[in-house]
Amino acid sequence: MVEDWYRDQVKSAAEPLMTKWERVIGVEVAGMYVRRMKTRWGSCNSNAKTIRLNTDLAKKPPECLEYIMVHEMVHILEPTHNERFQNWMHQFMPDWPHRRQLLNRLPVRHEDWEY
Repeated sequence: MVEDWYRDQVKSAAEPLMTKWERVIGVEVAGMYVRRMKTRWGSCNSNAKTIRLNTDLAKKPPECLEYIMVHEMVHILEPTHNERFQNWMHQFMPDWPHRRQLLNRLPVRHEDWEY
């Protein structure tokens, strides 16, 4: 199935990023899951320290996946998008607004329309 291929691509690219950023941010991710998501690029359960990534990230430039990884990992430090969260993001990834803009130029899912 095509969705499995995308899942494998995201997972294999995300694992070394998780290892890299755990050291930089100072958090430990208890689990990382990749699945099809209709409305989000990723999510974090800050209490369980788990991250979910959208399979569609396989269709985006690598810097977008890295941005989502950092974004979700910073949620382990700060669950909301408040000023503290944004300060952490600027500290760890100063160009994150550019990466977010690049990622959000297209919708989460591309649908094929029949004519």
